[in-house]
Amino acid sequence: MSLMPTGLNQMAPAPGAPAGAFWGTPFHSATAAHNKTTWWYAWDKYVIPDAYTDMPSELRAIRGAAALIDMSPLPKMEIAGPEAHRLVNRLMTRDLSAIAVGQAMYAPWCNEHGLLIGDGLVFRSEEQRFIISGEASHAWFAANATGLDVQVRDVSDEFGVLSLQGPRAFDVLAAATGRDWSALKFSAMARARIADVDLFVARQGFTGERGFELWVPRDGGAAVWNVVYEAGEKFGIRPAGEYAVDVARVEAGLILVSADYTGAGPDQRCAHVQVAADLTVTPYQAGLGKFVDLGRDFVGRDALAREQGGPQNGRRLVGLRYDAAEILRLAAANSALGTALSRVYWGSMTAWKDGAVVGRASSLCFSPTLRRAISFGFLPGDLAEPGASVDVEMKDDSGTGIGLVCAEVTRLPFVELKRSSG
Repeated sequence: MSLMPTGLNQMAPAPGAPAGAFWGTPFHSATAAHNKTTWWYAWDKYVIPDAYTDMPSELRAIRGAAALIDMSPLPKMEIAGPEAHRLVNRLMTRDLSAIAVGQAMYAPWCNEHGLLIGDGLVFRSEEQRFIISGEASHAWFAANATGLDVQVRDVSDEFGVLSLQGPRAFDVLAAATGRDWSALKFSAMARARIADVDLFVARQGFTGERGFELWVPRDGGAAVWNVVYEAGEKFGIRPAGEYAVDVARVEAGLILVSADYTGAGPDQRCAHVQVAADLTVTPYQAGLGKFVDLGRDFVGRDALAREQGGPQNGRRLVGLRYDAAEILRLAAANSALGTALSRVYWGSMTAWKDGAVVGRASSLCFSPTLRRAISFGFLPGDLAEPGASVDVEMKDDSGTGIGLVCAEVTRLPFVELKRSSG
């Protein structure tokens, strides 16, 4: 994770810019015009607003009205050809044999050891064409396509992804398109035309709220953003930055590669954070067991079958709740007050019980919705039941431990998931 104050307002680095220069997304000219802060978030080679005004008000728009979110830097892979479906089904841990054209399904994918490489959405846009959005895995997918009549292509830069989230999202999209969207079921896709731009709409999102992802061709990004925003003004729409979205996904119990686990694949990771091999997990350890179908063949199946058939003593994903005041007191005593709960902590924090290491915690943040500090935890079964407690080692922004804070185990999600309702 990287934050940068900048006034960047171009679509791409200037001619002759050094390697590592950042790009604006297809929506950049529109988002830059609305950004009232100097804070931008570096995601892969792109920058998107981290906060337009302030995180709590942007989170309130997500939870109470509607928000526009630039998710364009998401890695996107196209799998196309007569055997595209065969490759997708070979790599995903869940059975996608029934996925229809115009449908999206969430799925994890693993290496041969059963360790998560990534997780994300699989869109079937045509009979022989899939688009997968999630952790960058182009090299992994291409390596597994040997011998198949299929093409694997990185299409990350061809689309902007505009996420429209919140309880008024249906009203906003109806106003922007002139049509009713109430019949579009969760994970379904449809075509739309906004600002004379053809795009596709998916009933999805990463906030826990009802909403959509608008996949927009690169050249039409700013025009679409402006029309949707203007259509949503009477419904209380606001642009929301990455900080608010990050808190929203933690509240909704949605884990994120690099923030909560290290992807086990060979591709270069798109997050600007340090990742460690000892933070790899299996789908079962990440709370994704319901998306594993051991009754079929896929990469990593045998390793996951051994894990499932062995002693059930592995760590489990749980929620952890903290006294935020205790965290702030500890930070103040260690000259780290300015960094404590300043955003979602992307790093691993050791969890202790009775002087012994028992697991770890990740994605620590303050939740304005719950008015308390929360995080994920990866704990053994005997400590994974609600009401149990562990001590978590707090860290400052440099990764230095500053002391232990008590955390109480709770069920996930922290807030009710509404995204598939209605």
